[in-house]
Amino acid sequence: MTGKYINKIISILYRHNQCFFAKKLKENSLPIDVAHIPALMQVYRYPGITQDGISTNVGMDKGTVARTVKQLEDAGLIIRKTDENDRRVNHIFATSKGLEIKGRIFEIIEELHGVLYRGFDAGEIEQAFSYIERMKDNMDSFFKGEKDR
Repeated sequence: MTGKYINKIISILYRHNQCFFAKKLKENSLPIDVAHIPALMQVYRYPGITQDGISTNVGMDKGTVARTVKQLEDAGLIIRKTDENDRRVNHIFATSKGLEIKGRIFEIIEELHGVLYRGFDAGEIEQAFSYIERMKDNMDSFFKGEKDR
């Protein structure tokens, strides 16, 4: 080991990310909290996704996803539709109100990445992304291995 521990930097980046989103959501008077962004992004990207799909895609536990989906539904930003073949499954879609804020949310995400990537060229961005993704994959494998025991 090198004695250099990246988890501290990742943790600081995460907290800065949360503060950035909170500031921008407030500035834009958007009717969501920072915690809603991962689930809402999944609904935008994969219309009809299930709560299990959201949980799997973003690494959130099922209880947190259920609460977040309920909050977004109560805010009128998403709607759940029961699956015709399996009434236990609900598919989640953005409402017109939810779609109205989609563009601004994506703009905020782009703005965040503009700040993160300042001073990086395209190759450096790709390399940094590759390294972080590999670290995430290592952690995914670790937790998958624990489940297989």
